[in-house]
Amino acid sequence: MLTVEQMTPEQKIGRVLCARRTHVKEDLEFTLELIRNQAVGCVQVPVNDKAPELIKTLRAAADYPLLVINDMERGYPLSGLPLIPQITLAACKNPEYTRAFAAAIAKHAKADGWSGCWSPVVDLMCNTADPLSTARKAGDSAESVTEVAREILKVFGSYNFQGSAKHYPGGHIGAVDTHISEGVNDLSEEELVRDHLAPYITLWREGLLHGVMVDHARYPQIDPEYPASLSKRVIGLLRREGYDGLVYTDSLAMMGILQRYGEDNAMVLALNAGNDIILPNYRTPTKEVYEMMLAAYYDGRIDRERLDEAVRHVMKAELAFSQKPEAPIPMPENIEQILDAIARDCVTARCAEGLDAAIDPNERRLFIVLTELNFVADGPAAEIALGNWYDAQRVIDAIRERFPGAEIRTLPEFPQANQNDVVLTAATKHDKVVFVSFCSTGCYVGADCLTRRVETVIRALHASGKIEALVHFGNPFALAELPTVPRCIFGYHAPASQTYAFDVLAGKIPAKGHFPFPKYM
Repeated sequence: MLTVEQMTPEQKIGRVLCARRTHVKEDLEFTLELIRNQAVGCVQVPVNDKAPELIKTLRAAADYPLLVINDMERGYPLSGLPLIPQITLAACKNPEYTRAFAAAIAKHAKADGWSGCWSPVVDLMCNTADPLSTARKAGDSAESVTEVAREILKVFGSYNFQGSAKHYPGGHIGAVDTHISEGVNDLSEEELVRDHLAPYITLWREGLLHGVMVDHARYPQIDPEYPASLSKRVIGLLRREGYDGLVYTDSLAMMGILQRYGEDNAMVLALNAGNDIILPNYRTPTKEVYEMMLAAYYDGRIDRERLDEAVRHVMKAELAFSQKPEAPIPMPENIEQILDAIARDCVTARCAEGLDAAIDPNERRLFIVLTELNFVADGPAAEIALGNWYDAQRVIDAIRERFPGAEIRTLPEFPQANQNDVVLTAATKHDKVVFVSFCSTGCYVGADCLTRRVETVIRALHASGKIEALVHFGNPFALAELPTVPRCIFGYHAPASQTYAFDVLAGKIPAKGHFPFPKYM
């Protein structure tokens, strides 16, 4: 393996880039050509059934320990195990569950040839209107977020599997999805370091943090000109604490960057600012990305000392995470039962004083079940979308089994007049109504909420005094603007919770979950 001093500019430039388009034949061929020349630092491989064979192909072409990585925030899909969002882990407050979850990722992914993943998320919840990210968060304080991340990174480290905490610096206070538009956060440096950088600094000092992904929000009190991912000042806050691990940009395909800075310019600024690996625009062929950066080098726009430093960080990570684990924290043999227990124990109840979560399952009542539109996350949106995690039929089956005398009506996310008329007319024949809602989102959607039309129906039923309970799956803050109902049961995002929530409502099991964001309860 070459040293930095032995490398050509062509090799160095390639080593600070993440190749992202291996699903396209021409891009894969060019990526393999670069790998044979030791001129790729990282490859983002799609997590699908073809991944293990593709990773073998990539590694066969490399005579150096190539980094292979992707997002695995909710689990490793190829393991066949249930996917668990961080909000669900946080609601359980059980370190044993968190370690088992992490071991299931690291064990299976490492065996399939992955070097690591862009996870865990250590952003603090600090704005209930923040779209996209609520399911991905583990708390609203540095302590609660660090507690979950610590257990995950301990396990990852035992497998020599790189975890990358994100989205540095974590001060998300604006209700903006940076896939769509630039986010601006008015935190001072003191506030940012005290509250939002604390998990990064703590985990680094404990020897657990080896990768960081930087976000695209702008912090004008720290750097009035550039967003975090392009800012020497913001990235420098962590470096001055002694952090010497790898720094990734978040995707430079996001409109929060592209609209303002342009593709070529953003990559150069990101490298010069202190990022070690650039995640380029996935819409642009790999050859074009590489040639843009190489031209910037020969035009003198890239700081050569900074480039060498970045390559050293990349090579250090390559060596560290190519090693086989010597003493991995074992994945429990009963991992499926543990993941199912997470879906059960996360269910959280918020009840009026004097009430418990259960209702009489034998009483006559109406259930209104929200159903989803036929939306499929395709192309770029598939990066962050949670997939088809909500299943209205599963919900209906659970209700029928536990509340045999109930009438059940469905209502789509974006109901038409006749559909509203049907459920409201059904409600006239009942004294008690349970409304079952959900919300889901993905990048480039920009919101994580109920539609105004659904909110209107809930308000109408509340005005009649008939809503006995509201069972909600997904972002709990989607209910924030609605009137208070006697019982709210939160099942968050784990599919199995769509059964367990009704066990809680029927009094079969207790609600063991803790609301993950107590400051906003």
